Parts: sequence; C-alpha cells; structure tokens
Amino acid sequence: MARSWRRHPGRPASGTRSARTLKVALLAFGSRGDIQPFLALGTGLRARGHEVDLATTTDFKAMVEQADLNFREIPGRTGNYFELPQVIKALRKSSSLMRASRAIPTPTVDEVVAALDAMHEATQGADFMVNAMLTRGAGYADPGVPWGTVAWWPIVPTGQSPAFGFPKLPLGAPYIRFSHFVAAQFDWAISRAASKFRKGKGLPPVKGTPAKKLGIEHPVFHATSPSVVVPPSDWPARAHVTGYWFWDRPWEPPADLVDFLDSGEKPVTLTLGSTWPVYGEETFERVLKAVRKAGRRMVLVDGPDGDLPDDVFRAREMDYSWLFPRTAAVIHHGGAGTVAEVLRAGVPSVVLPCFADQAGRRNRLAEPNRRNRPAEPDVPRVAHSRARYHATVSAIPAVKSRAGR
Repeated sequence: MARSWRRHPGRPASGTRSARTLKVALLAFGSRGDIQPFLALGTGLRARGHEVDLATTTDFKAMVEQADLNFREIPGRTGNYFELPQVIKALRKSSSLMRASRAIPTPTVDEVVAALDAMHEATQGADFMVNAMLTRGAGYADPGVPWGTVAWWPIVPTGQSPAFGFPKLPLGAPYIRFSHFVAAQFDWAISRAASKFRKGKGLPPVKGTPAKKLGIEHPVFHATSPSVVVPPSDWPARAHVTGYWFWDRPWEPPADLVDFLDSGEKPVTLTLGSTWPVYGEETFERVLKAVRKAGRRMVLVDGPDGDLPDDVFRAREMDYSWLFPRTAAVIHHGGAGTVAEVLRAGVPSVVLPCFADQAGRRNRLAEPNRRNRPAEPDVPRVAHSRARYHATVSAIPAVKSRAGR
C-alpha cells in the first residue's frame, strides 16, 4: 500500500525529522463519537511539531482532512448499527454492551484480518501507535512499534471496585477480581482475530488474555475528566486519566439557527447521537411535552424525520461547543463526547442512557445532586411507560430558573 502523507509547513521532511519530532499513527474505528477525540489528539500532536497519520474508514475522510491530518484507510464502512431492528430490539430490553454486541452483524475473521493488515501498514515507520477498543487488535497483533490505547471508560483492573458496568455488590475481593476477569475476556474477544493475523506473519499466537497487560506494558489514556473517573490509588503507573479531548474547529452556525436562538428565551437541546433509532419518535414527543411544560423551545439535533412545530428547530451538522452554552439545558444519551461538551459548557442536563457506558456516566453525573437523579437506568424501556418516563425528565422544570442565566 502506497504511503500518502503531507509534509507540514516548517517541518523537516520525513527522512530528516529532528530528534524531538515523532511520527504517530492513530487508529480509530466506529461512530463519530469514536473518531472525534482522535481528531483532537492528532491536531494537538501536530501543533507540537509531530507528524500524524489517522487511519479510519472512508466515512470520516473529510473530517480527517479538515483537521489537516494524514488520512490512512481502514477497509469497511461503520454504518449505523443502531438502525438495525435486532439491535433496537436488544437495546430496548437492556443497555448491556454484551447483549448489543451479539445483535450486531459480526464481520468474518478474514474481514477483520484485512482490516488488521491495513492498520499494520499504517503503523509502519511510526514511532508510536495509539488505538482504541475497536482497533486494539492492531496492538495485540504486534505492530513492531510501541503503542498505547484510549478508553472511554475505566478498563484497567483495580482491587477497589468492580469492573465498569458491573454492579457494586457486597461480595468482596473475589467478585471484584471476577468482574475484571470477565471484562478482560470481553475485550480480548473483540480482538481475537489478531492471532490469525500473527499466524499469517509467522508469529506465535497470543497467549492468555493480553488485556491484563494494559496499563502495565502499554499505557492507557482514559480520555475523561478525573472528576468523573477518579483514578484508583492501586492503578499502575501507565494508567492515566487525561481529561477530555476537544477538537475546536472553525464552524459557522447557519443563519436560521442564530435567528431561532435570538427570537426568544434559551431553548433546550435534545440530542441522542447515533442511537436515535433506538429511542424512536415517541421519545421525541414525550421530551417535547416536558420541555413545553418548562416553558422552553427546543433545538433538535437529528431525530425522527417529519415536519416539526414552530417551537422546534432541527439541526443536522452541529458544533456542540458553540450550541450548548447558548441553550438552557441539554437532554442527551450520555455519550462520552456529549458529556464532555455539556460539562465544558456548564449547563444543566438530563441523561437518557440506552447503551453500554452511558448509564454509568448518568449515575456519576447525578452524584453531586441526588434529587435530580433520573429514576430509570434504561430509557428505551422507560419510553414505553408514560408515568415513569415523565419521572425521568422531571428534572427539566426543576432547572428552569437556573437555566435562564
């Protein structure tokens, strides 16, 4: 595969890089929420004089180029798995990551090996490689360069609490160890095709569960706030909580959005990211009813198709760092990037989680103010129970007076 990268102004050519200039390969796969933090990391590294390649699918090529990073292709298309009927059905029963993963169509081993081949090629000549959950197999496959990994929730074992997503039960140390063992096994299951890749390269198969080495042999960068994920005191030295990563790009809001915001009191924003299909139109209608009860208008980011009333503005492409400070409150799904922008803007929010780590963030954000804690951990089921759903969004009228500031 031919190398395709640009030399940045003021930077020596690749063959004559200074001793302090590194070439870093970033590997990202998934939804926009999985890719955007890597754009922030890449632009930060480039601003410090390093050369950065970002390998991902062609879905995000334009964003990589907008960030002025070198695009390297990983084969495949991510699509939106949350539109699949079997995934919607699974998540409306439970927010379990394992349940949802069983419903998502599984790529063949050969397809995964082809992706690992492309990622391996993208790391050649690099001084360091950074991956994440869906590209961690490139590290386990032995890229020949030092590597670290990014995590959106705690993945390094600790003896102080069970693995992320497991309930806190009074079962002592054996339960805590078991929870982290299961979490490590799940992580390795996602990347198990790395063994076939290694066999094709004449390398021995991976032994044991390599996820147990994260934070010890390979640094882990938890891209969240230490106020949200407090680092356990027994974590190894290579387990880091870095703070959030923001990609601050030039962005001009559409004129009709500016007019809508200027025409009345601050609205409430409703955004559920790529998980919108799981919630459905009924969720929008019930949230709108609660927002109107609070005397507010709404900015709807994506959402169900169809005509909207005059007190709702639909936005498609949106920069949250611009929008959220201009709104009274944000109702969202609890995705890592959305939570980061909500906290950055300092506005009230209501979290309606439906998947994986989202309920954990909702619970963590609710801790300083328990009275506004939503009543249900799984909004797809709540969406079909009117009384309990309105209990979940009851925080909206409660923040009305504060949000007017």
